[in-house]
Amino acid sequence: MTVTNSILGCEFPGIGAALPVAGLLAAPTALTRETVALGQGARPLLIKHDETSGALYGGNKVRKLDYILARASERGARQVATFGAVGSHHALATALYARAEGLDAVCFLGHQAATDHVYETLSAHVANETRIVRFGGSYANRLALLRRHFEGRKTWVVPSGGSSWLGVVGFVDAALEFAEQLRGLDGPLPGKLYVANGTMGTVAGLALGLALAGSPVEVQAVRVTSEAYANRDGTYRLMRKASHLLNALDDGFPADLADRARIRFRHGFVGDGYTRPTAESEAAIELAREQLALELENTYTGKAFAALLADAAAPSEEPLAFWNTYNAVPLTGVRDLTLEDTGLPEDFARYFPSASAGESSSADPSGA
Repeated sequence: MTVTNSILGCEFPGIGAALPVAGLLAAPTALTRETVALGQGARPLLIKHDETSGALYGGNKVRKLDYILARASERGARQVATFGAVGSHHALATALYARAEGLDAVCFLGHQAATDHVYETLSAHVANETRIVRFGGSYANRLALLRRHFEGRKTWVVPSGGSSWLGVVGFVDAALEFAEQLRGLDGPLPGKLYVANGTMGTVAGLALGLALAGSPVEVQAVRVTSEAYANRDGTYRLMRKASHLLNALDDGFPADLADRARIRFRHGFVGDGYTRPTAESEAAIELAREQLALELENTYTGKAFAALLADAAAPSEEPLAFWNTYNAVPLTGVRDLTLEDTGLPEDFARYFPSASAGESSSADPSGA
């Protein structure tokens, strides 16, 4: 493990001493000025390019895992376990980076609606030798599964989406990076920053970090899953816990920082639910690809960008900012597989190209 200092750790030495990072992050990621042509004319944008945030896998997960895997290694873990839907970006990123850090990886995955990337994600897990466990059923069944796969192994458990207080810290650091980049820009600055809200960790960290930097930017938290997983109360609980624990490590860090956070919770773009496309997300993906050469998807980033485009319809010279949380790093080791090649649970056959079985949905967002 390569231990480096974060921006947060340099500013608050107590935090830096207590919370090393694993060196997974390729930072700072780029912040670019762009323009989109809409019906009423052009609208300026700023795009934060976290799609290339790491060498193995990009997106928002890397910033969380930088702190989480450093702590797991420091505490002597031999295995990392996490949870999500079968196509979870978070589960794959966790497994890839855990393996790179010399840790075994086990992912407890539930069903979701089939999307184009699920088969590729499963193939990447197979190449990575991730242990995949079908997770579901009664509470007793789930508890028995956990006992079976944790017994005799020193396991570090990562919650869905990496949205522990340590994961939040990764995005406090990210917001400080963003605020520093904004200070170096000429021209008008954004008042709003749009980001997908799946398990609340990314939103909580960005809002805390922007408040810490004294930035007036308001986080637009675009919900992409059930409100049971992405809601105001949960976000503020995460922020308050992170603030309290960071203050305990360095009393220069404001314990009341959550009270200064600027967040607007956006609920109108989730459509029929997690992984389910909407007409607005499809249109947003197409516009981003054609005008910005930016690849988005229907679960998280397409819906967050759809919210931005809806607001951009009002003429203004003020740019809007978008945080791209989607991976753009090509996966390695992906190849054509049959279920029999993989050792995956039999009911995952529905995600393979020849499958004729129907889809199942999952409420577990395991995401941003």
